[in-house]
Amino acid sequence: MRRSALIVCSTIHLPVAERRHIDGLIATAPRGADSRVEVGHTDLVIEPYAYGFFVHTCLVGCGSERPDDVSVEFWAILTRAFDSDVSWVLFDRDEPLSPDLPVFPDLERPEEHSS
Repeated sequence: MRRSALIVCSTIHLPVAERRHIDGLIATAPRGADSRVEVGHTDLVIEPYAYGFFVHTCLVGCGSERPDDVSVEFWAILTRAFDSDVSWVLFDRDEPLSPDLPVFPDLERPEEHSS
């Protein structure tokens, strides 16, 4: 058995266009034979969650450079998680803000991060 760590981060710490892109991928993702949603991001391993999504830090662990379709802010969160031996980051829209991370409010959906 293996033990894995998880951190939780508000989705407001990701640029709006990137959040919307991932939400769109999740909304249109097909289901596999096992009924699991298969999110088709070109670089990231993403698992849907009721109020956001999980992202695996494996891309950072491979020693890869930041892909062009992953923002500097997103990459910094994944790198920080990986450097702390964290395998998964849960981006949750209801999670409180972290004061040490940048904030990207969605002016078209202000209720999204009202908690």
